[in-house]
Amino acid sequence: MKKLTRSFIILLVCNIVFLAEACRLPASPEKYFDVTMLNANSVSYFGSEYFTKMLGYRGKPLAAGPGVDQYSYEQQLGFAIKRVEKYLKNIDELLPTKDTQALIDASKDLFQFTLESYKKDHLPIAKMIDRKAPEDEITKAMDDLDKRSYTAFTVRYNKLYEIGTQYAKDNDIKLMEMPQFSK
Repeated sequence: MKKLTRSFIILLVCNIVFLAEACRLPASPEKYFDVTMLNANSVSYFGSEYFTKMLGYRGKPLAAGPGVDQYSYEQQLGFAIKRVEKYLKNIDELLPTKDTQALIDASKDLFQFTLESYKKDHLPIAKMIDRKAPEDEITKAMDDLDKRSYTAFTVRYNKLYEIGTQYAKDNDIKLMEMPQFSK
């Protein structure tokens, strides 16, 4: 009897797990769009632009106001790394469908590329800035980073943008185009 009860419990647990996975439904088109496409805005500044535009680097330490803790560039990059890791986790939780597979793949590709570059390429530059390395050394490192990976980043970013824009049109998701600015 004990053996039969244990077998029944194991079978019941297996069925519950199977049903939970089988009943997992695709998210709404808006959810797919938000998780894959909108989160890409947070990585739109890449390479030297990440430091100059996103973090406001101008050859000086980050400014802190009264009563505000000053975070180092390395800490700021650490926050960005955690954010991108969270975005990748959220993408992995989406159930791919024939309509969303390309969108999910392009988003994963962009975020994985960005995460790897943040850890491998951006982090040494952040440390250089924090230790107050000479300005020409920092500028050279940023230029090298842009030469090495900016084109590959923009290819991935633009691919996601094209797939995401088409997905939005196909699913009647309203997009707001941002104005183009000239330098």
